Amino acid sequence: GQPDQLQRILGDSRDLLYFTEEGSSSAGIHARDHLGNFYTVLEAPSLSSETTGLAVSPDGKYMMVAYQDDGHLFMVWRKDGHPFDGQRLDIKYHHA
Repeated sequence: GQPDQLQRILGDSRDLLYFTEEGSSSAGIHARDHLGNFYTVLEAPSLSSETTGLAVSPDGKYMMVAYQDDGHLFMVWRKDGHPFDGQRLDIKYHHA
């Protein structure tokens, strides 16, 4: 699919640009860094509907996303308690 929604957490221009993908096996939350590297934050291969409603809490510690046709809403956070900006994330990297 194609990127559906974009969300940047304000901060350093080198922070990640987050986006959702339309319905496919890669539907979920993904990101690109300032070098164009592609990352996966969340995927649910068993859910094939479009992801939508990407939102970030004011403190940057929580992301919310919906699988539209499946009727699921997820709130995700980092295990280390850090926000999604600034510090390095331990997420799956893909060659673009």
